[in-house]
Amino acid sequence: MKRGQGGAAPGGDRLIREIPTIQRYARHNEADDFRFRAFLKSSNRPTAETDRIVRETTDEVWRQIDCTTCANCCRTLQVLVDAADIARLAARLGMTAVAFERRYVQTEADGTRSLRESPCAFLGEDNRCTVYEDRPQSCRDFPYLYERHFTARSFMMIDNTALCPIVFNVWQALKRRLGFRRRSR
Repeated sequence: MKRGQGGAAPGGDRLIREIPTIQRYARHNEADDFRFRAFLKSSNRPTAETDRIVRETTDEVWRQIDCTTCANCCRTLQVLVDAADIARLAARLGMTAVAFERRYVQTEADGTRSLRESPCAFLGEDNRCTVYEDRPQSCRDFPYLYERHFTARSFMMIDNTALCPIVFNVWQALKRRLGFRRRSR
């Protein structure tokens, strides 16, 4: 399949890549997604096995989707940063951490720091990260599909199905692969 092609509804052979379509399906599938989450949590499958299946499924989907055709995460998500991220990015841009923080970072009442601009100030016109090698850890980890204990993070995955084609397609593929049955409508 060529990158950027459209897709059929979940359950078909083709992946869905268009954000408006993914958002529509995510809203439509919400009740089933919560049932699937309960199905995952009640499964007797060992955590390590579930994580292995998620990694394999993610690899299959990721091979077929080019993030730079979308960059929706860079356009919509709040990018959390810590002191190491700030120091790394400041050095990359040839400025002090204090100057970087003053220019690019906002701090919430609870002390959480994030990049202040949305879309991300470092998203290039070509949908590529202009600081990719030094990007924040939260960007490196997104969409969190390779992290251990997938089932424990499944609530977050439901939210992310509406904004990331990779998460959406992995979630749909996992339903099929793990034998989840949708309720008839």
